[in-house]
Amino acid sequence: KWEQLSRVLEYTEMFEQNVRNKMVIFTEHKDTLDYLVERIGVLLGQQAVRFIHGSLSRDVRSNSQEAFLNDPDVKILVATDAAGEGVNLQRAHLMVNYDLPWNPNRIEQRFGRIHRFLQREVCHLWNLVAHQTREGAVYQRLLEKLNNERDALGGKVFDVLGRAFTEISLRDLMIDAIR
Repeated sequence: KWEQLSRVLEYTEMFEQNVRNKMVIFTEHKDTLDYLVERIGVLLGQQAVRFIHGSLSRDVRSNSQEAFLNDPDVKILVATDAAGEGVNLQRAHLMVNYDLPWNPNRIEQRFGRIHRFLQREVCHLWNLVAHQTREGAVYQRLLEKLNNERDALGGKVFDVLGRAFTEISLRDLMIDAIR
């Protein structure tokens, strides 16, 4: 998953008018967050990445959010679900779920951080799933849960999982979305 994500972050297509698009990357675990922050910092520079997780004080979280929203050098926010509710990250219109939660409602809450009413940009979400792994089984289970919700609510459910692509790269999907 890191190889796919790192390739995407390096492509010039991630830029619009010579400015890198801002992106939010959600993960389930702080260890994974730490890993991604370190790797992205090496790839893009430490000034380009901020993070939010549950162990941070409210002030530190607020400072990370503020830097992501207003500092032109900060392009990537890596977060656990500590940023999944009540946080406006609308400067970004690209989001990646590096890890998937078990509950599809949490995916929708995450997406709601960048997708708000009256916004101008079309928002795009990618779920990274390692095919034929335990994570792939979680993805299948999430699809089943969404179908159950769709049946119970008469089809009024936002599809936060989308389609599974195993034959096309994340890079190509993102480039198509940006264009």
